[in-house]
Amino acid sequence: MSHIIDRVSLIVGLFFGVILLHYFVTQLDTSLKFDELALGEGSSVNLASMNGVKVHCYDLVDAQQCLEGYTKVLGSLPVVLWLGNSQVHAINQMKSGDETAVPELYRRLVDNGHYLLTFSQPDANFQEHFLLFHYLLDQIPVKTLVMPVVFDDMRNTDIRASLVDALKDHSVSVRLAKTKMGQRLLANNSDQDAAGNDMSALEDTVQEASEKWLNAKMNKFQIWSERPTLRNHALLSLYRLRNWVLGINPSTERRMLPGSYALNRQALKAMLNEAKDRDIQVLVYVVPLRNDVPIPYNAAEYSSFKADMQALSVSQGAHFINLENLVPAKYWGTKNSTSIGGEQELDFMHFAAGGHGLLANALYRELQALQIIDNNP
Repeated sequence: MSHIIDRVSLIVGLFFGVILLHYFVTQLDTSLKFDELALGEGSSVNLASMNGVKVHCYDLVDAQQCLEGYTKVLGSLPVVLWLGNSQVHAINQMKSGDETAVPELYRRLVDNGHYLLTFSQPDANFQEHFLLFHYLLDQIPVKTLVMPVVFDDMRNTDIRASLVDALKDHSVSVRLAKTKMGQRLLANNSDQDAAGNDMSALEDTVQEASEKWLNAKMNKFQIWSERPTLRNHALLSLYRLRNWVLGINPSTERRMLPGSYALNRQALKAMLNEAKDRDIQVLVYVVPLRNDVPIPYNAAEYSSFKADMQALSVSQGAHFINLENLVPAKYWGTKNSTSIGGEQELDFMHFAAGGHGLLANALYRELQALQIIDNNP
């Protein structure tokens, strides 16, 4: 009798659990871009198009739009490739007519016989840049690489799902296999499931077979197909709860993570080596950082980071410039809370259109110094 009661209880529990899960799924905002949540309501995403042709993309999700635009419009021009994080595509307190640094720099480079293509992802780390760089090398004639260095992004090591498909490209995988960093990326990111989970450790196991069978049978149901969104909502809630419990906000000091730093440094070095082998000129710059309040980094570690990035860049033949003090206080803003029920927080990474204009001018001057373009204003 107790076994029957247990089974009935299990069935009833499953029934109500499925109903609650279905209700939760139907309430999800599937248009929410989780990668961009750190921007807050004060910043707007702006991926530039010029004369109807997209010149600024995220990654493999929309890369073909930028690549096809290059081929159709000015496919013979040498390419200046700008890789970056959300600072490149976000504008604080955006008003009508505002634009990022990308369109201004694009116009000036085209006038001087070069084509600017820009790719940026929120919190992009150097392992991701390394992978995207190798993917793009087969698609466009890259002559110059513009690469920002960001202390925060040295703390991240994950490869986002929207970049993993690059590992399935044969020419990319062959080239990556020739480098230690490439071998590591291939080994650790070769197989992910539909929810973004790493499946590489499950190869040829019963669990892998069952996962694939479930995906094939269950994807027609909304609850199953929305697993990535459910997962992201759960992680976001935990992230905000953690920040609330520990009192973490954008002004909280972030320390260097030695293991993550070492991996990202190796990826940057591998990129610079590849560029040098291909005779690609490289401009490395320290990104603008809010400086009207104490920075959210350990001062000694941040100074060490900048010195290390400069030494590494110069040793590999790259041009290095520090732009951390480029954007004045009036162009920085605030963003909504990354905690539960918190107030507006300082934004240390994203600035208004005036700051983007300054960034475009600074990068153009440095490209002139590299003598890839003439010295006309």
